[in-house]
Amino acid sequence: MGLFKKKEEATGTKCKECGLELHDPVRLDRHMKKAHKHAPQRNFDEPGTSTGGMW
Repeated sequence: MGLFKKKEEATGTKCKECGLELHDPVRLDRHMKKAHKHAPQRNFDEPGTSTGGMW
């Protein structure tokens, strides 16, 4: 039944991308923004996304 088992404490200090264990959730946020910041890919073939060009 598991009524008296200790629940595994999820502190949220392990990076899901690279598995790096940090000691503070704030540090994890900073790590995610710096190390795993992925800029959204722009699809240039899509109409309406053209910002002009050199020619």
